[in-house]
Amino acid sequence: MDTNYGMEIVRATEIAALTAAREQGLGDYREILNHARAAITKTLNRLHIDGTLVNDRFQNRDDLFPMPSRIGQGGPTMDLMAIALEAHHSAANGGNNGTSYAVITPRGVIQTVPNLNMYKIVVGPQVGNVIDINQPPIINVKRVARALRKYTENITVCILNQTRHIQLIKEIRQSGARIKLIEEGELSGCLSAIMGEKTDIYIGYGYAPEGAFVAAAISCLGGYFEGKIYYENDRDREQAAAHGITDYEKVFRVQDFIRSKEVAFAATGVTDGEFLEGVRFTSNGAVTNSFIARAETKTYRKLETRHFFDYKPVF
Repeated sequence: MDTNYGMEIVRATEIAALTAAREQGLGDYREILNHARAAITKTLNRLHIDGTLVNDRFQNRDDLFPMPSRIGQGGPTMDLMAIALEAHHSAANGGNNGTSYAVITPRGVIQTVPNLNMYKIVVGPQVGNVIDINQPPIINVKRVARALRKYTENITVCILNQTRHIQLIKEIRQSGARIKLIEEGELSGCLSAIMGEKTDIYIGYGYAPEGAFVAAAISCLGGYFEGKIYYENDRDREQAAAHGITDYEKVFRVQDFIRSKEVAFAATGVTDGEFLEGVRFTSNGAVTNSFIARAETKTYRKLETRHFFDYKPVF
């Protein structure tokens, strides 16, 4: 991509984060999510592209702001993914890992997926492709420890603190590895594992659309990911078939989700989390912390932006 679209889409994640941060802790998760979705849509629509929004997990929710399938003012044909506010329940309650995300690629690069559960394992580039999603969690933890030249007891595994993970948590505890439980924010946990600073591996069930975001991040940063969609019935399999997925035992990897190196990824923190710090309001504005990455050059930026509302209001 001739244009550094990362610097364009980060404006959208910043505006969504600033909008959501105003309602942090007020307790209404629909309001905070709706306002963030409206904000990121309005800003993405300013891009000079002929864009198609894909993999919106809330696309068919009647109670939420409807993000349009077509985005932009006209120009190059592009695909976008956007999560206006991940961990919206947590952010609404004043919790951690509230984050806004956006990804942009040329048209046809992103694999679309149904809104179904997906089991994922994510590691950073230092680990490589030693993981195997078809092996027990303990085996994968020990493989990561060996790759990082650590004792198993010094490996940190990030897991969502959900009922569906009770057995998974029990098994990993038996290995002796350290566990970091997070209430919400699957992508923050995955990105933390990719960067390898706070955690070494992410394991657990989340959603298939988030798998595409993980793959986009790894395309830019390096790392390794495997995922399997969980099908409960024939209706789930029909949904997958509508997206061209007919191998129901398929192990998804980065190249299955993202088919090119022409990828830009952006994220902005709303509340403090595993990956980014949240919005801080000042006497005349706010400070945001964002992350921008580009697959073609394998470069990334950590961006602190100071917004002065007296000069140019954003709300």
